[in-house]
Amino acid sequence: MKSHMVLFAMSPEAALSKAIARNMNVPLAKLTRRKLCNTETVIEIQESVRGKDAYVIFSCSKDFNESILDLLMIVEAMRNASVGLVTIVFPSFPYARYDMVTRQDRPAIAKLVADMIGTCGADRVLTMDLHSSQVQGYFDIPVDNISAEPAFRKWIKEAKLTDAIFVTPHPQGTKRVANLSETLGMNFAIVHSTYDTETKTGGMTLVGDVRGKTCIVYDDIADSCKQLCEASKFLKDMGAGAVHVLCTHGLFSESGLQRCIASSIDNFVVTDTIDQSENLLRYPLLNVVDVSTIFAEALRRIHNKEPLLYLFSLYEKS
Repeated sequence: MKSHMVLFAMSPEAALSKAIARNMNVPLAKLTRRKLCNTETVIEIQESVRGKDAYVIFSCSKDFNESILDLLMIVEAMRNASVGLVTIVFPSFPYARYDMVTRQDRPAIAKLVADMIGTCGADRVLTMDLHSSQVQGYFDIPVDNISAEPAFRKWIKEAKLTDAIFVTPHPQGTKRVANLSETLGMNFAIVHSTYDTETKTGGMTLVGDVRGKTCIVYDDIADSCKQLCEASKFLKDMGAGAVHVLCTHGLFSESGLQRCIASSIDNFVVTDTIDQSENLLRYPLLNVVDVSTIFAEALRRIHNKEPLLYLFSLYEKS
């Protein structure tokens, strides 16, 4: 017999959490997190989870570290309350870029986060567009890494950019861009930076022809945005027309947002895996596409033990 579903959100006021719940027609269950005078946190689940399958949406917050500790306590509280299965939903996986040891004094924090999630008693993780697919291998529990591609394909078609050319701002993103461009039957180009920070020499090279073409620069994370902005300027210097930037996760550091505002980018599109309400007020060229439908359908299929392959063709008939 299928278990009853109960949906929680660490930030129930977040627009994405509300939208996922609305698309699933499942109310967000109540939990409280309160601080004691000594800064310790008390977690209270205010709905019975006994024998139910729980899904916890970890919305991106300004303090990843504190929020992750709260998440571990929530899972522990659910285990104590005899929960069924626990699935953690990371719209944007924390520390995703720290996926390898580049120096002895810089740990692979993504591995540490994965270990903590598995050890605390979670049964499954659902996330979107991991920075590196190898992070999935850090977990000892199943990880579903879904893609924002369906939402971006929908936006591209609505914007009537099907004759544009895709561009990756760095060679490491070639596979990501190749997959999307192949799906839409479009060409792609590669921007490669040869700049040496020590000698301060070099520049950018382009593999492909963008003269007179509309470019869609596609990447997974927008943070400092330096590479994105430099690549966009370089494309226009090489004769490109309009340059649109598509990124799944709009982290946008303060300097990154300012850099985009002053850049030659014609349109910057991100998903709502991270709340953009404040950035929208400051950056008129910023557009946000909704991925709540993708997450809601993924959760429904996970709960019903159905394949997730259907997600890739979502919106195709719309």
